[in-house]
Amino acid sequence: MDRILIALRIYPGAIKRPINGYPNNKIELVSLSIKQLRQSLKKYDYKIILINDGFNTDELNLILGETRSDILEIINTSGIGNFSTFELQIKKLLEYPEFNYLYFAEDDYLYLENFIEQNLQLLNTFDYTTGYYHPDYENLNLHKSFSSKENCPQISTTCSFWTKRNILLKDANRLRMYSKLGDLGFWLLLTCSFRQILYRFFICLRSPNELKLCSRILRTLFVKGSKFFYSDTRKLVASYPSTSTHVDKKYLAVGWLQ
Repeated sequence: MDRILIALRIYPGAIKRPINGYPNNKIELVSLSIKQLRQSLKKYDYKIILINDGFNTDELNLILGETRSDILEIINTSGIGNFSTFELQIKKLLEYPEFNYLYFAEDDYLYLENFIEQNLQLLNTFDYTTGYYHPDYENLNLHKSFSSKENCPQISTTCSFWTKRNILLKDANRLRMYSKLGDLGFWLLLTCSFRQILYRFFICLRSPNELKLCSRILRTLFVKGSKFFYSDTRKLVASYPSTSTHVDKKYLAVGWLQ
């Protein structure tokens, strides 16, 4: 069985828009997130790299509990922020060649028990997967050009996603554009050709509610044309119904069973 390596970023920042019935305390939320992730992983060979961007020792002990055998490494940083911890995820996931399946994890996600199983199955066909079927897929014209939900390629997701080692080795430089282009930007670099990004720009230009995305897409077009014009086009898919969700009431996953 191929081994799984998870790089999990945690930080003590507040939850943006808490959902009623879910933990509003960040320590409780991160603890629940890790508990559910571990439950989904229980029949697999896995390890976790924990990138702790600000919790103190006592808080970290509360979050992890007594179980430490699945923790490969704990990296303590001091509020270096989202972009820097994401780049640290890329670096650490590539340092262990014995792991094939790789998961970029954030601390404000919850998981169903079939999360791992569903995503590993999808990785047999697709380059990138996520358990999070984002509500933007149904609400924004930028995404609504697809007619089917199940196993239908998407153009973007968040910074919580799966891939394989051989793909990450080739795509690391595009992922590192996160600090310049945001998550939408680096995903467009990965999943779209120059012409397809241009097409998305015109879709947003004609959609009043999506005009704010035009400047981001235009910056991505420039980077695509100047640095990654001939790069491979990757396939990203989101499992449906969702097997994970961002804990934000504005962005609760489609199909998530509360």
